[in-house]
Amino acid sequence: MDIMVEAPRSSQVAGMLHEREIPFSVAVGDVGLMVEQEQGCSFSKTERRTTAENRNKIRRQSFTLPRKRFHPGRIMDWKNYHRLHAIYNFMDNLVLEYPYLCSVSVIGQSVEGRDIKMLKISNGNQDNTGVWLDAAIHPREWISTAVVTFIANRIVRTFHEQPESVTNKDWYILPVMNPDGYEYTHTQDRMWRKNRARYGECVGVDLNRNFSYGWGEKGEEGSSEDPGNIFYRGPKPFSEPEAAAVRRAITDSDTLFKVFLSFHSYGEVIIFPWGYTGDPCPDYVEMLEGGTAMAKAIHDASGHTYKVGSTKDLMYYAAGTSTDWSYAVANIPYSYMIELRGKRHRFLLPKEEIIPTAQEVLAGVLRLMDFVDRRCKSVGSSVCPK
Repeated sequence: MDIMVEAPRSSQVAGMLHEREIPFSVAVGDVGLMVEQEQGCSFSKTERRTTAENRNKIRRQSFTLPRKRFHPGRIMDWKNYHRLHAIYNFMDNLVLEYPYLCSVSVIGQSVEGRDIKMLKISNGNQDNTGVWLDAAIHPREWISTAVVTFIANRIVRTFHEQPESVTNKDWYILPVMNPDGYEYTHTQDRMWRKNRARYGECVGVDLNRNFSYGWGEKGEEGSSEDPGNIFYRGPKPFSEPEAAAVRRAITDSDTLFKVFLSFHSYGEVIIFPWGYTGDPCPDYVEMLEGGTAMAKAIHDASGHTYKVGSTKDLMYYAAGTSTDWSYAVANIPYSYMIELRGKRHRFLLPKEEIIPTAQEVLAGVLRLMDFVDRRCKSVGSSVCPK
């Protein structure tokens, strides 16, 4: 379990844990400094003075982004993390540059009325199958959006150089599933996880506990019925417009989806159903082999090792996840959640690691496309749509 503690209380909490013989270690000594590193903020010598007063001031900002110090450019690149308007402009510009490949649609509105925008990449072939990629279901996981937009950009700009396993698919890409939360992490609370729905005096539903399959299973282990909990599942399945928008976009589509990839951080694991139970899913071996193909490609690209297994085996009980739903209800045979870098920096991955992370994951995604096509051409595959 990770906990965050204000600097003045850190010794008190450490003492409490020590008295109760609870093992612990300090993973991040100063979250404020790590936020600076992630953002690449530039501070004057005066701002960097290490007097006790100034250091405590920075530490008390651990939960809140430094303001008026970092101004990312409006042009999309992968050298910085970007705000929602820059990401949406990037998607719209791809449509202007490649109208024969790209289209953008609004699949719904968030709690606060922001558009939820999806990019589709397709050569128009009616025999194409579908691939779904989403990111920022948990908005503090900025690297997920950066990786998904990097993949979209690379596929579009090199489409005619890609193998058939890429071009014979329609790519549905949702870079920011939770736009309200994503903006909130840029302006208020860098560590915000949920959406911005209000339930009583509490704010937010964990959208990755709001899908219908396995919803509410395992009690407080799999999710929470407490609106104040970060794993609050909502009052009912698909109570939240963001999760409902994903359901509609997939189930109302005429495309036959083969792959569902939801990107998260951190952990460096590739996980698949089930999350709501410890039992193996019906296609456990097939899913394991597909995930292993991705992991091998990632290792070949960068030397990074991603573990592969079911959600419960590698993580913990998670009931009402998008991957359990996509596999069991939407019948998407290859449904994975990819937890990206990094174990050291956790949610605050420095901007210098955006491109290396995106490149290794792109290699994994492309390898999975090849794996899926080869497997579906073989005799006796149990998970390939007929």
